[in-house]
Amino acid sequence: MTNQEIFDVFTAAGMTAEGACAVIANYAAESTSNLIPNQVEFGRSKLTNEQYTAAVDNGLLDFRDSIGYGLAQWTLASRKTKLLQFAKACGTSVGDGNMQLQFTLKELREDFHTIWADLCNSHDLYQLTKIVLDVYENPTVHNIGTRYAYAQQIYAEISTPKPKPIPKDPVEATFPPNTSVKMIQFAMYENGYWPIEKINGYKSKEFFQKLREFTDDMEAC
Repeated sequence: MTNQEIFDVFTAAGMTAEGACAVIANYAAESTSNLIPNQVEFGRSKLTNEQYTAAVDNGLLDFRDSIGYGLAQWTLASRKTKLLQFAKACGTSVGDGNMQLQFTLKELREDFHTIWADLCNSHDLYQLTKIVLDVYENPTVHNIGTRYAYAQQIYAEISTPKPKPIPKDPVEATFPPNTSVKMIQFAMYENGYWPIEKINGYKSKEFFQKLREFTDDMEAC
């Protein structure tokens, strides 16, 4: 899963941008920075992620084994049991990433009311990252430095506006006229750059060539 995909789900559910990034950062620290939904706690099972997940899905392995699993590395038998039940209710594999996002939201709303309220109202990235670490995750090692660094990186990545791609000129394609284009064409006609008979239709290559001439001359004025 990508940071952006998770961010979109969490902010749509009501989290602030900082709240969403705080949870993603903790995910990244728990399930490796690659955000692997079927991640089995490193060194705790002889099975691969895929083998372990298939065994759980098929009822061949007791999921209450205190081995961390998934994006949040759920470990407690009670929480893993609820995760598996939720996956079955959704009709998905226990390793399904989108299901795990919804399960996280369910846990936060039902079992972690204070954290949920903070995630939906606060913009303090450090404190949000810390409360998710200390209360929701509560791992053996509370490595806030690592998780806050992840949170800062994710926030910077997502909050920085992405430049829009510059469209290439269409070649000899018919461009359906609309009101905006017609206004441009009339302006070009009034200045001698576009014939009146072509106001309602034109070949794009020819139009863009004339438009460049028109805009270049306007800028030079």
